[in-house]
Amino acid sequence: MTSREPPLQVDTEFPGGNAVIERVDADRIELRPDIRDTIGDWFYWCVRVRGAVGRHLTVQVRRDLGPAIGVRGPAVSTDGGCTWSWLGAGAVTGDEFTLTVPEGTSELRLSFAMPYTAVELERFLAAYTEHPALERRLLTHTRRGRRVELLRLGKVRGEPQQRVLLTCRHHACETMASHVLEGLMTRVLAGECEPARRLRERVELVIVPFVDVDGVALGDQGKNRAPHDHARDYGPDEGLYPETRAIKRLLDDPRGFDAVVDLHCPNVAGPTNQRIYFVGPDSASSWEAVRGLAAVLEEVAEGPLPYRRANDLPFGTAWNVPANYLSRDGRDTPLTSLDAHLTDRAGIGTHAVLEFPYADAEGVEVDASSARAFGADLARALALHLVERDVGDE
Repeated sequence: MTSREPPLQVDTEFPGGNAVIERVDADRIELRPDIRDTIGDWFYWCVRVRGAVGRHLTVQVRRDLGPAIGVRGPAVSTDGGCTWSWLGAGAVTGDEFTLTVPEGTSELRLSFAMPYTAVELERFLAAYTEHPALERRLLTHTRRGRRVELLRLGKVRGEPQQRVLLTCRHHACETMASHVLEGLMTRVLAGECEPARRLRERVELVIVPFVDVDGVALGDQGKNRAPHDHARDYGPDEGLYPETRAIKRLLDDPRGFDAVVDLHCPNVAGPTNQRIYFVGPDSASSWEAVRGLAAVLEEVAEGPLPYRRANDLPFGTAWNVPANYLSRDGRDTPLTSLDAHLTDRAGIGTHAVLEFPYADAEGVEVDASSARAFGADLARALALHLVERDVGDE
């Protein structure tokens, strides 16, 4: 018998789309993450499915090493990517998951994580077009000619008393970090608490929302990009990427920065993937400053996601060891991260790398909403940490 149902249409032709689609047959889809120019293996994928209304789909996501489906199942959107939810671990068996597509769903999207691209950033910024504490600038252009946004928040007119640099998406696939950043920006622009007002009145926040802009748009992994990725492009040479070269120029500003925070998401597998933590630098004095920020964050956090200093990862433990900062091309060349570039650098205060999980933080669900709430907590902690630094410098 020949099915009268129209064939499924599965593609990745949209911002952030990623997959090698191996087979589409009746109600079954088989795919794998497209690792493109990634050295080794990684797990990000995101597809669009049309013609699936009312169908019961089985989706297999193969990966050579480790899982490509997270601990709460895949992220699902039934409104063209505007909103997302987790399908749930109960729908997953091995490397497959099943779901019934609701009536009225003309476009289903499925992803390893909840995407965040320029579409989402523009949607957010549209709400603050005339805000006096927000300014948009051009940082640079990518190797493919895309615009790299530089946002200034807080004290954008006149000379600020303190300055903060925030960077995100050195690895294009680490989407949940962008939801954290959006929550932080919302607190700065719209918060009514005293720390938010202080940030607007005294602090200039310089923000690079997407470092690997091309990778975000194209749906690349970004992690372990050959010959090395953006996060390892801060060595003494010129560097491969216009974005990182431009960030280095920002850091050469003689006014310096009182804090620098680089937002990431961890590997999907391993003992540190389901918690929020700071990554320790290879410097005792720098680590002490990070621990100061961590203490404030642990004390003031009000959102649903737990943060505990005990979960932070000192240098020399777990994956945070010298071998992690070597090239993956077989030559084991030492590479420099942004954090290492800042260590013991004059004019730079607290510099921290924060890892934020994709779907679960110690048993609490991570989604766009809870990630934004954590971003608000981080904004408050930064404001209070800067107060402490200000007092300590007097």
